[in-house]
Amino acid sequence: MSGAKELMAQQEDKRYRAYQIALKAGVLTICKYHDDEVIVNEDKELVDAYKLGNARFEKDSLREVFDDRREMTDYIKEVVENANADCHICAKMSSND
Repeated sequence: MSGAKELMAQQEDKRYRAYQIALKAGVLTICKYHDDEVIVNEDKELVDAYKLGNARFEKDSLREVFDDRREMTDYIKEVVENANADCHICAKMSSND
């Protein structure tokens, strides 16, 4: 694999792991009607995902994925900030009513 492709694969793995942490912490949630839509859970704080990630950093071998805790929290922040506030499918359906 070329260096650029390998770097992209590593970044995608980091985003995926950060996404999983945010889901597990409840900061991101899956729409109850559309299981392919991920949305931000307004009832949870980003710090909840940071806490979970930091707790798992040592024992879940996240050290093998992220260079350090700061990089991990940066990726968590990125995936949460890039998530939708609302389910686009639900919003489209309700606007058609």
